[in-house]
Parts: sequence; structure tokens; C-alpha cells
Amino acid sequence: MLSGSTVSLVMPCRNEAKHLAQMVADIPDFYDEIICVSNKSSDDTVEVGREIERSNPRFEMLVDDRVASGIGYGFAHMTGINKAKSSIIVCADSDGTYPIEDLPRIMGVMKERGLSFASCSRYPDKNIPLKLQLGVKILNFEMFLLYAKVIHDSLSGMWVFERDVVPSLHLTEGDWNLSPQIKLNAHKYLGPRFGEVRIRQGIRFGETKQSYLKTGFGHLKWIFKNRFIQRKGIQPAD
Repeated sequence: MLSGSTVSLVMPCRNEAKHLAQMVADIPDFYDEIICVSNKSSDDTVEVGREIERSNPRFEMLVDDRVASGIGYGFAHMTGINKAKSSIIVCADSDGTYPIEDLPRIMGVMKERGLSFASCSRYPDKNIPLKLQLGVKILNFEMFLLYAKVIHDSLSGMWVFERDVVPSLHLTEGDWNLSPQIKLNAHKYLGPRFGEVRIRQGIRFGETKQSYLKTGFGHLKWIFKNRFIQRKGIQPAD
């Protein structure tokens, strides 16, 4: 328990069998619940997760193999968020890049600023490849032009939010586009209770699952279309 709050950690994963056990072992004790959601894993990720379940009462392994154009990142997140029971939900990729151990500081900043939803911003960070920094800056600028919203890290994969705000997030995107969607919707529906908190990115376990150029163009198109198209909701898997 952290400052009177219970905390759930939601992690989407695909083919993380080599790293999952060590990563879970390193998760701080202040996380009351750890929910890992495998999406289309072709290695032993699910089997490793089942083994962890047997020895770690905090850990739960879920499977959601739905995809949109071959990607199920958003579906995995929605399923994990729907399952989480704690008053605070932390979402972070299962590759070790996000500082989940920094949660006490992040929640302290949220309390000081009156935030119910914090998107963890990695930028500026000279350790991130320049092509990725440039891509995120382009997406940030597109968001500013179309939505008049200043967001410094449109693609951050770490978010901390109160469970009570989940209905206000209106999540629908099953692929990578859940990342910009959750920030835009939190900004839209939560107003001043949405904000960004600076973090420092860690070292990745294993290889990225993304084609950065393809994903980047996909985000550009989605951010534009989302500005003008009303979308229907998608329900998380059971």
C-alpha cells in the first residue's frame, strides 16, 4: 500500500519469456497487484507467467489475443485496466524501459498538482535515439495544431491514474494508437486533472516489437482522423 492507496500494475507483453521472471522479481513491494496481459505471444511467455502465478500471489497472467492490423497493444491494456482492482492503476510496457520504481515520486507530484491522470514524459532525454525524438516531436506538434493541446511525449507508454477516471477515458483503440488516444481523452475529459510528469527511460529488455516508421505514420493518420471522426467503443475481453 502506498500513501493509503492500493496500486495495480498493468503490463502488456508479447514474447517476453526470457525476461519476465526477472522483471517481475524486481517490481517493488508497493504494487499490490501485477497484471500481465500476453498478446499473441509465440514463445513461452504465458507458460512462464503461469509459473510466476503459482509462487507470487500479487501476479496474474491474462491472455488477450485480439489484434488490429496485427497489433494488440491496446487490447492488452484495456483488458488489464478492466481487470485491475486497486484505487491507483499504473500502466507500463513489460520491457523494462519505464521506471515503475519511481511511482512514489510520481504520485507525490500528482498530489501537489491535483492530478488524477499523469502521463509520464521521457522528453527531453539525450539517451533516446534522435530519430525517435524527432518522430515524437512531429506527433506532439500535430496534436497541438489539431487539438490545441501541449503534450510533450505523445507516445509515452507509462501512465498513472485513479481507477475512478477509467470510464472517462473512453478507450477504443486495439493497436498502438491507444497510446495517443489515452492522453488525448484524458486531456479532453479530465481537464486540469490531466498532466505530464517527467521520468527517465531505462534500458530495454530484448528487442522492440515496433517498426518505428510504420508505427509513426500510423499515429499521424490516426491523430488526424480522430479529430474529425466519432468512434464507437470496444469492450475489453473477459
